[in-house]
Amino acid sequence: MTTRNIIYISLAAIFVYWGFWNLLAFLIGDTFPILYRLCILAGGNLLGIIQSICFGVFLYSVLQIRTFRKEISEQFEGFSYKVLPPDDIVAITPQEVNKIKLDIIYLEKQGVQNEINEFIKKSCTQYKNENSISETLHVLESHINNKKEIKESDLENIRYAINLNMSLGFIGTLIGLSSAIGKAYLSKTEEGLNELTSYLNTAFDTTLVALLFGIIINFGYHQYIKDLDHFYAKAKTYIVDNLVSKIYNK
Repeated sequence: MTTRNIIYISLAAIFVYWGFWNLLAFLIGDTFPILYRLCILAGGNLLGIIQSICFGVFLYSVLQIRTFRKEISEQFEGFSYKVLPPDDIVAITPQEVNKIKLDIIYLEKQGVQNEINEFIKKSCTQYKNENSISETLHVLESHINNKKEIKESDLENIRYAINLNMSLGFIGTLIGLSSAIGKAYLSKTEEGLNELTSYLNTAFDTTLVALLFGIIINFGYHQYIKDLDHFYAKAKTYIVDNLVSKIYNK
């Protein structure tokens, strides 16, 4: 799913979300006070657009993180191809290094593309060119670090969405409080006091909704970071232990 599609879905979700809770709040009215309060909390009033935007940001973040986690999960499948010799092989000759590279090229022609094989192929190429294990290890580390940095840079939109969600909650609080202060004179009547209370509810509801969404987004974000760190650490260990450290030049 492209970022553009995710944005379109999020924008549509904002209007659906806001319309749903407004309609539900209208239908329930004061019949079920607890449910009515939950509807207002979720955005069931004229100022509820802030909660709706928070939901759109939340949905965008969740879909984006889900896409990233799916991609990294597919990369883990690269370990299953076992293009490197088994653990009981203690030495690999330069000729065998070249054969490993050719095996990977053959897999790529068959449509098998993954970062593990890419790292192995580049390591084999570097060793063939320089005939140096230290240089091979250095190139491997550089490729892994570069790939990881690219993946982490793709998370910039998620980081922005997390901060945006928190900012929206704060903005909603300011709007609610400023509205309540501006109409403080309404406290003289019971009807006016109820309206004044609704503004205060909006002020704190937006913060609560933004915090709840933020907790979920942050959890998904850090889970992906953990998957990312795990994959690249495992990739480096796997290639060093099963290729670089076993190369034997007679």
